[in-house]
Amino acid sequence: MRQTEGEKQDGRTRNAQANRERVYAAAIKVFASRGYDAATMDEIAAEAGVSRRTAFNHFPAKSDIATEWAVRGGESAFALVRDVDRITSAADRVRAYFHELALTAERNWDETRQMTTGLLRGYGVSPHRSQLSAELRDWLRDCLQERPGHTPTPSADPALAVDVLYDVFQGAVMRWLPQEAAPHGMFTAEVDAAIALVLAGFASDADHA
Repeated sequence: MRQTEGEKQDGRTRNAQANRERVYAAAIKVFASRGYDAATMDEIAAEAGVSRRTAFNHFPAKSDIATEWAVRGGESAFALVRDVDRITSAADRVRAYFHELALTAERNWDETRQMTTGLLRGYGVSPHRSQLSAELRDWLRDCLQERPGHTPTPSADPALAVDVLYDVFQGAVMRWLPQEAAPHGMFTAEVDAAIALVLAGFASDADHA
């Protein structure tokens, strides 16, 4: 039976997605073994079993792979905490999100160090926050709505709070980045404490309207 044009297109799309996943997985492996700076796209393409051109079609620069890693990590953390019934308040959901980011960073510490290096080489700071911040802003607005009788001051701005929360997390990453040994819980504990401090200040601004 001859394939329709739509079936052919679907097949090409699936093949392209499979190639992208192979290149991404290969890059993670090569970065972890060789280091971000030493690794080349040629090595990544060879590890993935695709041509150099295919690798560059999906990721025109090494830093694009690091960005993909950051976006996927954030989306995975959201997926873990977005609809969990046991998390009953918006503030707890925000805390759980950053806790999951920190846990994932610790579990894959070598990967975290190399991919963060890639983000710094490509952009100076992580460029992915704007893609994930909208839902966090909504959660922080929910925090204010959960406090009946309180009107937030201008400083209790969810958008500003999201930027501060990401800065706190990234600051913790940068402080720990030179450490080759996994933090074994200390990084996550530091992130948990810092995020709690920011959220306490956010709630305090709402209280002192």
